[in-house]
Amino acid sequence: MPTIKQSAPDWCFFDEELGAEKYYAKLKEIGYTGVEMLSAEHRPAAKKAGLQIINFGAPGMMEGLNDLNNHPQLIADTIKTIEEANRDEISHVIIFSGNNNGQEKPVGVKNCITGIEQYLPIAEKNGITLVFEMLNSFDHVDYQADSSAYGFEIVKHFQSPNLKALYDIYHMFRMGDDVIADITQNLEHIAHLHIAGALTRNNPAFENAIDYPTIVKAVTDAGYNGFWGQEFIVTTDRWNELKTAYEFIAKIS
Repeated sequence: MPTIKQSAPDWCFFDEELGAEKYYAKLKEIGYTGVEMLSAEHRPAAKKAGLQIINFGAPGMMEGLNDLNNHPQLIADTIKTIEEANRDEISHVIIFSGNNNGQEKPVGVKNCITGIEQYLPIAEKNGITLVFEMLNSFDHVDYQADSSAYGFEIVKHFQSPNLKALYDIYHMFRMGDDVIADITQNLEHIAHLHIAGALTRNNPAFENAIDYPTIVKAVTDAGYNGFWGQEFIVTTDRWNELKTAYEFIAKIS
């Protein structure tokens, strides 16, 4: 089994008291090789530590692509995000469906496709992969893309190497999807994975309902070689949890 690459998003782990340079150096010391969702001011320190900055998000999580009324401003802002990612050597830009707001999902899928059509060529030109994220609608109430089927329908429509899914195992497990089948049968359409324990989004190394040893083995055996992003809520000591989570996934390999 190949060595598993792991990453850590800033939003759930960044240590303000420690400061950027020491924080990223400590992540690197544990074994993490990637970081996610960094503000522009933190990026130089992450690069100095030798970490790959994998992604950051475009706007539109709640007021998203699924509503045509959002398109003019959202598309303009997403193009700026794509260009910023190119400048800062960040490979992925996360995009979202937005909330239902009473809309039927097939209409939302169609509108997402219409929006993506307008900036996918710009992502391709800039060498950026757009990653469409599906979220559970318990934590993100009314989020429309709350199933793997929604995201994969959009990604498969384009068949572009610059549009993939960001598959969050925690989110899709919460929605009752078969995560092993989802990932292994759609591997070519997935650019990145996120992980956390269920049902409380805790450290995956702690007791929870998701069988990560089985999932990690199945997914890596199927050929996945991207990052596994540790995206959980710390409940004890930040650094102990970052270390135990990293070692838990690493030892599976």
